[in-house]
Amino acid sequence: MSGQDGESQAAPTVKSVDDARAEASDVSSRILDVAAIQGQVSEPGPGVGICEDDPEKERLYTMDHPWSVSGLPRRTLEEAMDRLRAELPREGWEILEDGELDNANRTPRILFENTRIEYAAHVTIEGGDDDPRLHVSLVSACFSTPEGESPRNEY
Repeated sequence: MSGQDGESQAAPTVKSVDDARAEASDVSSRILDVAAIQGQVSEPGPGVGICEDDPEKERLYTMDHPWSVSGLPRRTLEEAMDRLRAELPREGWEILEDGELDNANRTPRILFENTRIEYAAHVTIEGGDDDPRLHVSLVSACFSTPEGESPRNEY
C-alpha cells in the first residue's frame, strides 16, 4: 500500500491477537461459504505467525490459517474454485494469479488478495483423483498488538 507522499507502507493495523484470530476464522468461514461445498473440513483454527519486520516478536505478528476440504469428487472441488473465482472479486478480493502449478498433477491454483481486510488466500486442489482436497492457505498482513501487549506467547 504505497502512498503518494513517498511512504512505502502504512503502519500496521493495531488489533489484539484474539481479535485477529476471530477475524481470520470469519474470513475462512466466508471463503468456505462462497465455495459452497460440504465435505470434511480440517482442523485446527488460525495460528499466529512471525512478521519478518519483528523477528523478536515484540509487537508484530501475522495470522495464518491453512485448512482444507476433502471427501468430495475432484469435479466438485473444481466447481468450488470456479465459484471462488467468480464471487470473491465481488467482495473486494483481487485475483493476483490464476492457473496451474508446474508439477506432475498440474495443480489448479488461485491467489487472491483483499487489501481492505489485509488478507491473502492461496487456493489449490491437491492430491490425486482418488483423494482430492480443496486447500486454502489464508495469511494476513503484519498486524501490531495494542500498546502493552505482545504476541510472544501466542505462537
